[in-house]
Amino acid sequence: MTNIKKLPLDIKIGQMIIAGFPSKYYDGNIEELIEDEKVGNFILFSDNIGDKNEVIELTKSIQRKLKEYTKIPGIIATDQEGGMVTRVHDGVTVFPSNMSFAAANEDKSTYKEGKIEGEELRGLGINMNIAPVLDVNCNPKNPVIGCRSYGDDPENVSALGIGLIKGLKEKGVIAVAKHFPGHGDTAMDSHISLPVINHDIKRLQNVELLPFKNAIEAGVDAIMSAHVLFPKVEPDKVPATLSSKVLTGLLRNKMAFKGLIITDCMEMKAIADFYGSDKAAVKAIIAGADLICISHSKDIQKKCIKAIKEAVLNGEIPEERIEESVEKILEIKKKYNIEDNFEKKSCSKGNKVFADKISCKSITLLKDDKNLIPLKGKVVSISTKAIALTGADDKIKMEKSFCHKLNSNCKGVEFEIPMEPNDELIDNIVKKCLDADRIVIGIYNASVNKNQVKLVEKISKVNANIILVSLRNPYDILYFKEISTYINAYEYTELSIESTIKVLKGEVKAQGISPVKMK
Repeated sequence: MTNIKKLPLDIKIGQMIIAGFPSKYYDGNIEELIEDEKVGNFILFSDNIGDKNEVIELTKSIQRKLKEYTKIPGIIATDQEGGMVTRVHDGVTVFPSNMSFAAANEDKSTYKEGKIEGEELRGLGINMNIAPVLDVNCNPKNPVIGCRSYGDDPENVSALGIGLIKGLKEKGVIAVAKHFPGHGDTAMDSHISLPVINHDIKRLQNVELLPFKNAIEAGVDAIMSAHVLFPKVEPDKVPATLSSKVLTGLLRNKMAFKGLIITDCMEMKAIADFYGSDKAAVKAIIAGADLICISHSKDIQKKCIKAIKEAVLNGEIPEERIEESVEKILEIKKKYNIEDNFEKKSCSKGNKVFADKISCKSITLLKDDKNLIPLKGKVVSISTKAIALTGADDKIKMEKSFCHKLNSNCKGVEFEIPMEPNDELIDNIVKKCLDADRIVIGIYNASVNKNQVKLVEKISKVNANIILVSLRNPYDILYFKEISTYINAYEYTELSIESTIKVLKGEVKAQGISPVKMK
């Protein structure tokens, strides 16, 4: 075991950093972070992900250089949540969203997902999955969690999240439960602002905290903090990531969590705009964080590292506090044997069949009062493209829109619309719908893109044969109560579109059970 006391301060601080970078290849940018800044861990986003061989070469190169410069292997992480937040696509099984797994209601499904993901990620050299999302999504206006959550029932969120954790762990990948103490009941995205949750501790214990409590009891080894204000826990208007009352008082002491506390990215606006990333990095360590995530900018990464070092040298952070975190980090690295190169595993046909099965079972037919399914006659297909809607989405890999894929199956008329179609386009589409036998409209977060609502309303006045497919937000139905046929698909991905079309054509029966209540 490494003698932490004898490690240089730069290496100790570097062990507490998990950094991102812009390239798909090992380059001078990564070399500088390792050689000069002694950064000990890295996170991969879509921009870093090439084909499977390129990912393997990248992760091997990082580990080789870490061994050369710091003598300590590195955590290499990614956000492979499933659904809209899927970083790796080549050589792995692409899974549906968490809400899709909840809607499918398949016994032990997330445990199987975790085992498959763990084996495939570890084969690529990725040893940490920043998942599962344990946020209980109980706010219809939540712009960033939504279908990334398992739903609005904390017990169900617990059970499904723990399944994933156990599956990942069994295959040698560190699972990270997020976003503590809960990001589910917010109406803001912490990538762009600073959300507030005003619930008292009793409510938090019954809802937001329950999945994390259960995950801790089930042996989760890492938890990520949320950049969210919890005034009833931390009255000093400090977000959870920077609050010792939250990270140490609540998570460490009251909830007895002994694993790694990881911050969400310190470049997110909830932190950067209100506190400054470098000052916040210092505050997070004082609060009790072990790993500081700085995902994008090398300049900010260097500023944060410099600020942490200065805080240690001037006594603001005792060096013993740094060593306490480094000890936890090295213990986890040893526990998961992250230095070991696992055998390369690729997506098998059986794994893909399992993902397809979950996707098909998840499609939820909330109502079909006029028996418009299966499709018949002249079909008008309408949808937006799939685009990134939050800072978590990263890049969308889907090339062809829902309406195009549906029209390829039905040979009718298709309209690919922008997120906010203008009045002229709406009027033109309405004219084409006058004599249609079925009008299938894929809505994409219509609750915040009100011209999609306007389009549906105008069409419904001339033709009631409308089938609405919610391609993301399950709560969009609250704006379309008069529409006779409504489907929730929970995500706008190749997988969910294929499953939805099978349901629309009557090839499979919709079996999904909504994981959220429509209030």
